[in-house]
Amino acid sequence: MTDTDTQTADAVVRAAPMARLQVRLGDLGLARENLRFDEPADDGVPQLADTILAAGVVIPPIVRPGRKGEAAHMALDGRRRRLALLLLKERGAIDDDYLVECQLAETKAQQAAAILLPNTEHAPVHIADVIAAIGRLRKARMDTAAISKALGYSELEIKRLEALSAVHPSVLKALRQGKLTLKQARLFARIGDKTRQAEIAETALAGYFQDYHLRYVVEGGRLTVEDPRFILVGLERYVAAEGRVTTDLFGELPDTLLDPEILQSAWRDRVQPIVEHLKAEGLAVYIGQDGAFGAPEGFDRLGYVYHGDLGEAQKTALQAARHAAAQASAALQGLDPKTEDAPAAYAPLVSALVQVAAAPLTRDRIGAVMLSPANSDFGWEATFYSVPLPADELPDEIEGETEEEDDATPTYGRSTADVEVPRAEVEVEGSSHVLHEGRTDMATRGLIRDLADDPSAALTVLVAQLFKQLALQSSGALEESGLQISAKRYSFGTAPPVGSLDGEVKARLDARRTAYKASGLRPITWVETLAHGEKMALLAELTAMSLNLREGRTTSLRHAARAEAAEVAALCGADISAHWTPDSGFLDVHPKKHLLAMLEEMGVEDDRAKTLKKDDLVTFVAEAAAERQWAPSAVGWDRTDGEAAEAEEPADEPAAEPDPPAAAADPLAA
Repeated sequence: MTDTDTQTADAVVRAAPMARLQVRLGDLGLARENLRFDEPADDGVPQLADTILAAGVVIPPIVRPGRKGEAAHMALDGRRRRLALLLLKERGAIDDDYLVECQLAETKAQQAAAILLPNTEHAPVHIADVIAAIGRLRKARMDTAAISKALGYSELEIKRLEALSAVHPSVLKALRQGKLTLKQARLFARIGDKTRQAEIAETALAGYFQDYHLRYVVEGGRLTVEDPRFILVGLERYVAAEGRVTTDLFGELPDTLLDPEILQSAWRDRVQPIVEHLKAEGLAVYIGQDGAFGAPEGFDRLGYVYHGDLGEAQKTALQAARHAAAQASAALQGLDPKTEDAPAAYAPLVSALVQVAAAPLTRDRIGAVMLSPANSDFGWEATFYSVPLPADELPDEIEGETEEEDDATPTYGRSTADVEVPRAEVEVEGSSHVLHEGRTDMATRGLIRDLADDPSAALTVLVAQLFKQLALQSSGALEESGLQISAKRYSFGTAPPVGSLDGEVKARLDARRTAYKASGLRPITWVETLAHGEKMALLAELTAMSLNLREGRTTSLRHAARAEAAEVAALCGADISAHWTPDSGFLDVHPKKHLLAMLEEMGVEDDRAKTLKKDDLVTFVAEAAAERQWAPSAVGWDRTDGEAAEAEEPADEPAAEPDPPAAAADPLAA
């Protein structure tokens, strides 16, 4: 046998697999060669012990024969498994006769490999792999208890991992690549729509994922125990009214309330003692979700109180009212708002707040109160509204006031960019504010009637108002205009107009602005000089420029606006492809699968498209669209077939009453 043959034979011997044998736990020691011989047991050993008790030792330890003074077999690899077995022995679950399947390293080479290689050959198991494995076990129809027993995890942890295993594969892919954290993956598990999961996960894989967007999708619109109404209602009262509560599986989000109408009804019942107290004081009381919207009909919002404008008597009254309110609030600090008697105990506080709101008033009095939920110690807040005092109740020093005191700060004669405002000459000497208000009120009512009888004049006034707000450089403030119609020109951040679309309309309005400035006239007079055709064209341009149908999120569809858009598109025979086809700026934000779908929609059959890189594919789609004068259906406003059918289908039942708008008040008394 040659030297080469000898070396080959030695290599075969060295490469022979280690023998397997069963070793009594009492005969299994830990070799000093083990790299972590001196390290104590870590916190994960107890769970490993539970797993071994349920499923046995899955990976056999590697042992060598014991030497003098050692156990019969010494573990070169498997220190934690041995510690887990010893822990089970301490618990009484096994004894020294428990058999452990091991691999025997007999040669020096095998023993050296056993010491070093397991730490480099075995990659740590990623949590994404554990989640996927749980999913496979569930598909194999293993129940939660069986999986828990087999793996040594608690049943709650198995349920959590099972929920994660149900997410879209792209989520686990992003988790495995480190593009998502485990906490973010748990947020995905709370989204019921897998298509939505995939869309957001793709942004993570592409590198532009935003955590706040994911949290908004999951947490937006959830009614939880952190709702301010819950401060006054409490869990016990809510559940007693058959309100349902769900607990977050992962224990990270507050409990969710599934019956908002029960919570609202319970909150209304809780504030009823406050309502009755305020009504007894002669005030109209409303209940609303938010007191920040406009005043109820017949009342006015309170203006900002500037301390320097108050008289000495008002300053003294305001200071005393604030002190009384602070004392009333301090007296209630130890009161639990969930107790039965808490709402009635708040009556002195709300009365004190009424006095604080009323102290700065001179020509008005507090007439109404809006009670709203609030994240405060008490669970509610009050917003106050005023009504004018009758003329015979005004203080003497106010009854004789005229506008002369206001001349130091002129409010007229100001220019708002393109619109020059002349100063009005009005005879007000000897007239009180109340008298002047009554005269102007009646004059307004008379002009309303006359303008309503003259459609041509009304058209001129409307076009002029829109022209000021959409084409001229005007402040657009309604208080500076006779016509209380407001409009806003469409824009999207700093993005410039698209030349062949809204850019064309903007150019037309710029030309009309130039013509208006050259005329030297004011808006209404200038519009009246236009021919009827020009006037109607200007009206169309201004109306079009005020459209805004943009939707910032796929979860914020503006259904009413879309319905109007479909109607407008049908009226004017809208076809965006007559003016524009997709360019690179529009197409760049689309993923490749959407670009390929566009080619399919155009009827382009070219196998080369699937092999193109993103930039080349964008150019290819843009050129194909330009050749065919084509635009995607997604940028049109035609209704779907289902929507059209639904609109034409006769209703068998009377339509349900629409929900009141979010800003609508709910009067309890008026």
